[in-house]
Amino acid sequence: MSFISQNPSGVTITDIANGIDTSRVTVGKYIAILLERQEVFFKEIGAYKLYYSIKSKLIPRELIYSYFSGLLLGLNEIVENKEKLIILGKAISERTDFPYGSKFPEEILPKNNGNSVIKFLTYFGSMIPFVPFIYRNKIEVDTRINKNEKKAYYRIKNLRDLSEFMQNHFYIMIGVIEHSIKKKLGLDVRCKIESMDFEDSSVEISLKFLFKG
Repeated sequence: MSFISQNPSGVTITDIANGIDTSRVTVGKYIAILLERQEVFFKEIGAYKLYYSIKSKLIPRELIYSYFSGLLLGLNEIVENKEKLIILGKAISERTDFPYGSKFPEEILPKNNGNSVIKFLTYFGSMIPFVPFIYRNKIEVDTRINKNEKKAYYRIKNLRDLSEFMQNHFYIMIGVIEHSIKKKLGLDVRCKIESMDFEDSSVEISLKFLFKG
C-alpha cells in the first residue's frame, strides 16, 4: 500500500511487483483485497490499469522538487530582473501560513520596540531552512545581529550550488519572509539579499524592522 501511496501518478501491477520485488500474481491478489476494501481505485489507460490510493495525500519530494525547479528555471524566460520575483514571494505568502506547520513562540514576538526584536531576529535564523527539500543537503545558517539598527544578517552556507534555480528561490523567499512577517505580526520589515558568493556557494540575506523606538 505504501508503494501505491508514494506514486500518486498511478502504478500498474507490474510496477508494484518490480518496486517491492515480488510476483505479479501476489500483487494481483493483494490489489483485489484493497479494491474490495475500497482503499484503492484504478483507471484504464489503453491496455493498462493504473492503481491509485484513495486515502493518499502524499506527494513525493522528488516530484515536488522536479516541478519546483522547472518552474523556477522557467521564470528566467519571462523575468529579466530577479527583483521582480520578490513580488511573487509576497503573493505566495498571501496564500500560505508562515512559518509552515508551526507558529512563532509567544516569548519571542516583538512588542513594537527595539529591544524586543532581538530575540525574534535571533530565533528567525533557526527557521530559515523552512523549505528543506529545495536545498538537497543540510544547510548551515550563521546569524549576526546589529542591535542598534534592529537588523539581522543571515549567512546561508553549505548550499549545493548557486544555479539560476537556487538564485530565483532566494529572491522569492525574501518576498515570502517580508510579507509574511508583516501579515502575521503587523510590523513593517525589510528583507533583502545582501550578497551571493558563487565561489563559496553561500548567500547572505538581511532582515530589518523599520519602526522607530
